[in-house]
Amino acid sequence: MDNAAAMNEPSFRAKAYLRLGCPYSFKFLLFMSEARLLEQIEIIRCDPNAPSFEAVKQKLTDGLGKPATFPAVEIEPGRYRAGSDHLIDYFAAKHQVVVSELRALGFYKESIYPQLLELHG
Repeated sequence: MDNAAAMNEPSFRAKAYLRLGCPYSFKFLLFMSEARLLEQIEIIRCDPNAPSFEAVKQKLTDGLGKPATFPAVEIEPGRYRAGSDHLIDYFAAKHQVVVSELRALGFYKESIYPQLLELHG
């Protein structure tokens, strides 16, 4: 394939599956926002009350090779990763982001996040 043809191919944009009301999904979204990486992903809002939710979960389960958890990201076509901490580590390493310097994420993780985990249980 020549360079002109390669330039005309649409580049893949990672698809981030975020469950509404999920503290883990919000932690990942907060990281991506504060790290100014939102343009790197397409956000797919997953509403547990939507009729399509079970189909989305099955797609993620198939892609992950284990029961779906949120957030999950299709990082390359057909290649999925899950878990907020794993995803944060992945995108931080890929884009040279120093996570400890993200003040809003640090605030969330130290104050609100533990409370939400208790409620989310």
